[in-house]
Amino acid sequence: MALKSVSKADPNFVPNYQLAAIPFVTSSNIDEVKDSETTAIHFPFVTKCLKINNSGAEPLKVGFTDAGVTAGIGTAEANFFIIPTAAAGDVCIQEFDVRCKSIFFRSTQNTTDFSLFAGLTPVGSGSFPVLSEENGFNGVGSGG
Repeated sequence: MALKSVSKADPNFVPNYQLAAIPFVTSSNIDEVKDSETTAIHFPFVTKCLKINNSGAEPLKVGFTDAGVTAGIGTAEANFFIIPTAAAGDVCIQEFDVRCKSIFFRSTQNTTDFSLFAGLTPVGSGSFPVLSEENGFNGVGSGG
C-alpha cells in the first residue's frame, strides 16, 4: 500500500497506528555515542514503536529531547531511560510503544553503540508536535 492511499495522515487518527509499520533501521558507528555530546535520530514519519539495542560497553541514555539526556543521573532534569550494557550480563534490548519524531542518545560515561528499529506510521513528522515541557509534555525535558 502506498503512503498516499491512507485517507487521513493525522497524528491522532488511530487507524494509522493499526497498520503494519514501515521499517526504519540504523546502527551507530563504533563508539559514536559519547558522554560529552548527544546523538539524535530524526524520523521522516511518526513512530508507532521503537526497539533499541545497546550494543556497546557502557549504559545508554535514551530520551525524547537533548536536554532530557544531557542532565546528570539523579537530577530533577534527568528525563531519560537507561538501557544497560550486554557486557554486564543484563538485558540490553528495550522496546517502546511510543509516538515520536525524534529520539536522543547519550552514553553514561565514555562511549557506547546502539542499534535501532523504528516502526513508522504514514503520519509525516511535520504534523506531529514537538515533545517538550514547554508544549505540555512533562517528563521529557525542555527543548525539542
